[in-house]
Amino acid sequence: MNRVDWILDSGASLHFTGDMNDFIEYTPLEKNITANTATSANTQIIGKGTVMMAVEGSEHMVRIAPVFYVPDLSMCLLSLGVFLRGGLQLNGNTERISLLQDGQEFLTFLPRWNGATIFIIRTYLGAKPSIRAAEQIFHPDFETYHRRFAHPSNDMLHKIGKYTYGLPNQIQIPENHICPGCEQGKKTNKSFPSTKTCASKPFELVHSDLKSFPVESYHKYKYAIVFLDDFSSNAWTINLRTKDAALPATKRFIAMVKNQFNTNIVEWMCLTQEGSISQKLFSTC
Repeated sequence: MNRVDWILDSGASLHFTGDMNDFIEYTPLEKNITANTATSANTQIIGKGTVMMAVEGSEHMVRIAPVFYVPDLSMCLLSLGVFLRGGLQLNGNTERISLLQDGQEFLTFLPRWNGATIFIIRTYLGAKPSIRAAEQIFHPDFETYHRRFAHPSNDMLHKIGKYTYGLPNQIQIPENHICPGCEQGKKTNKSFPSTKTCASKPFELVHSDLKSFPVESYHKYKYAIVFLDDFSSNAWTINLRTKDAALPATKRFIAMVKNQFNTNIVEWMCLTQEGSISQKLFSTC
């Protein structure tokens, strides 16, 4: 099996290879991209894909994507800048350069020969992953299933393999698992900002909000608009079938206040879509 040397290049803007056999997944570009080489010559990038690296001397395999295909290239280049932008950390000396991912070794580059300043990682060309390595690379873990299925409950993931084609019969769920996304999503909304001013008479300030029901009612009501008088704490609720019915309902409430209580609403407070509070002053004449 042929060996391939991948050079760690701080000057390369992307990962490049000149051998189609490196790819396990490949997609031709709709339009070739012109790239400049170190010799100031122009060459063409004609495709990109995923490369599986079988590191010499171990079963350690690494999946790199995207890697761009340049047929004229005589060497394989790994961009140091791309790795660093991807969140990897660099640790090295004159004998080795290691890229770390979450504190664990991801790739280690060694001098091309004793005393060389060019660092490489040696892999096998066209290597197929062993069963153990393939399981590590291709087998999704609990975190992957949890994110891809939009953060379902553990009970749902425990049963999903039974009713879904292509999934394992039982997904291993770690103990005491806490998902940061789920934890944040279950937090309550921020409370209204505190105020030192209070209404001095009825309908001087009215709070309003539009809410949706989790389940449509028997009479097809899906929303409710609420009006709360700041002075008396009395509230009025109107059920709505559609969201656009909120404007007619608001007009009817304003007319009710005028006719039944012989007064006008002075100030109106409601939440906007952005979550901020807007105020509108109504004429009292």
